[in-house]
Amino acid sequence: MPIRRTVFIEEQSVPEELEWDAFDEPGFHVLVFDDAARKAVATARLSPRGNGLCFFNRLAVLAPWRGKGAGRLLMETLLDEARRRSQRDLELHAQTRARGFYEKFGFAAEGQPYLEAGIEHITMRRMLATAT
Repeated sequence: MPIRRTVFIEEQSVPEELEWDAFDEPGFHVLVFDDAARKAVATARLSPRGNGLCFFNRLAVLAPWRGKGAGRLLMETLLDEARRRSQRDLELHAQTRARGFYEKFGFAAEGQPYLEAGIEHITMRRMLATAT
């Protein structure tokens, strides 16, 4: 998980003990690869929590690839996987500066901003339509 280490621990000073958690092993992890660079450049995790609730978290893109579509690919893949798993209630804790990015994917802010790992976040949710 060198991408998360670089983005969260090194760039954003998230304490290492807060970065790795019990949802890493059972989570569904997504990577975006840059074929030309021959390396993974972005990652994210989907963490089902039961009763149709699913968290999107640990979305990280290495600095040189930000703004080039890697985050969009991660979100599209996570949304597809959530649908495939019949997850209805999607939640994420967005850094407030990234709120607009998640709004593009139908997430809406709930409540007030709060500090998580020393960084201002806001809870965001999206409901997926169920098949009829």
